[in-house]
Amino acid sequence: MVGEPWTMLVIRELLYGNRAIIDIAAGVPGMSTGLLVKRLKKLEADGVVVLHRREAELTDAGRELAEIIESLGSWGARRLPPPRHGDLDPGLLLRDIARQVDRSVLPARTVSIHFRFTESPGPRWWWLMLSRTLATPTIHDPRVPQAMRIDCTLGALAHVWLGRVDWLDALRDKSIIVTGPRTAVRQAITWLGSSRFSSDKTLSAGE
Repeated sequence: MVGEPWTMLVIRELLYGNRAIIDIAAGVPGMSTGLLVKRLKKLEADGVVVLHRREAELTDAGRELAEIIESLGSWGARRLPPPRHGDLDPGLLLRDIARQVDRSVLPARTVSIHFRFTESPGPRWWWLMLSRTLATPTIHDPRVPQAMRIDCTLGALAHVWLGRVDWLDALRDKSIIVTGPRTAVRQAITWLGSSRFSSDKTLSAGE
């Protein structure tokens, strides 16, 4: 039922709260909209999702798959090699960071972090808009107060996010450079942190 190509990734996006088909598609690049709709209809027939025009929602049976998705993420963090340069995509990385941010530590009013990647297969300038009700990346300057600027390679940010390199070590060796007010470095570490599937968290929990 869930073993067909793309299906688990579609379920992952639904578990993250993405209901609109356009938002689900953004989290699964390379999957055509037609195939996405086909998979959603199959999942609906199997009782895993309910379709509402251009949106989809998990049923109770679908939400029960969360434990499986989490287990696969933890397994991957422990067992899979680091991503290769060609595997990295700035939009996907920042999207993953945005949806795992702890919004309770963010400011009430929206601010942005300006990311300037020194190398990237896509746009090199990105903004991450953050507030207690919002966390989303964009390639367009959102024209909101900028909390800091982060200059780095895409690989450096990915390694910190995956817990393979500590934030402080990356800052010391200048593979990540944070520019802004005195509190910027502390805010960057607190706001962005690392993935819940990061190596350190996963190993401490499972080994």
